[in-house]
Amino acid sequence: MNTTRKKALALMLATTLSIGGMASVAHAEYPDKPITLLFPWAPGDPFEAVMRTLGERMGEELGQPVVVTSTVGAGGKKATAAAAKADADGYTLLNNWVAPQIAGKLFDPDLPYDNSSFAPIAGVLAIPFTITVAESHPSNTMPEFIEWAKSEGKTLNYGVCAPQSVPRLVGEQFMRSAGLEFNPIPFNGGCMGDNITGLLNGSLDVSVSVVPATRVMEGQVKHLLLLADESHPVAPDLPTAANVGIQIGWGPAALGWGGLVAPAGTPDDVLAKLRQVSAEILQDEAFIEELGPLGKLIDYASPEVFEALWSETEQLLTPRVEELRNSN
Repeated sequence: MNTTRKKALALMLATTLSIGGMASVAHAEYPDKPITLLFPWAPGDPFEAVMRTLGERMGEELGQPVVVTSTVGAGGKKATAAAAKADADGYTLLNNWVAPQIAGKLFDPDLPYDNSSFAPIAGVLAIPFTITVAESHPSNTMPEFIEWAKSEGKTLNYGVCAPQSVPRLVGEQFMRSAGLEFNPIPFNGGCMGDNITGLLNGSLDVSVSVVPATRVMEGQVKHLLLLADESHPVAPDLPTAANVGIQIGWGPAALGWGGLVAPAGTPDDVLAKLRQVSAEILQDEAFIEELGPLGKLIDYASPEVFEALWSETEQLLTPRVEELRNSN
């Protein structure tokens, strides 16, 4: 074989091996390395336990660890923005929440993301909010509280979980509908933080909170109402707004929902695998039982239903945010 032919064959062989190697890399089965799941709240938050348990189960099914990382800041917006600009390769996921993705964006249109920045994987949690008072308060029902407030003739100091949040918007919607005068006092740190402490020291008359507060603050606070039109498995005996003649009319958008998303542009085959695995886990009774009381807050939604909820929530909250802006 002459030298020229030898060189040509060597070049062809090298090219074939190179293309084959690239194809192997390009088609490496997902995932082939650990996945990061950004959690937007502080370590120790009750819902971190949900995400860690979910991440462990997903890791077992996917064959790679799913590492939950708290990325705290700006009411969840830091993690949300980080996920929006992450590589769309399936190795960065986000535990998205209505507060930073919808409410936060409505309050601050300059945030570097919107609904189109994310591809839905699954709806995971749906958390109803409550009207809560100190255990020592003379009212034991919402009608009694409304009667008490009106007889006192006072402007209520009303604690809300965060300045830019669904609990604030839905809570104020209810208070206005009930004909109560109130001074909203927003707190950062979630619905079981300083807004509860204020009830105990008397600086607040009433607050928006969540059902687990009565368990965490046993014997110190009591719920008067669920801020929803329908009852919820987490507190089936707690009266709803509809039970006292007030229709909020927001449906699932009145809840504090959260789920799993990937950056927009993530490959379809990767999304399909993540969606299948998460759907199986979130509908598994063993997984729900493993979460204990928090399991009652699991509310799986398919990618299509979950994404539709984003638009519905945005449409419902937009006029409320504009009202709030105009009143300030």
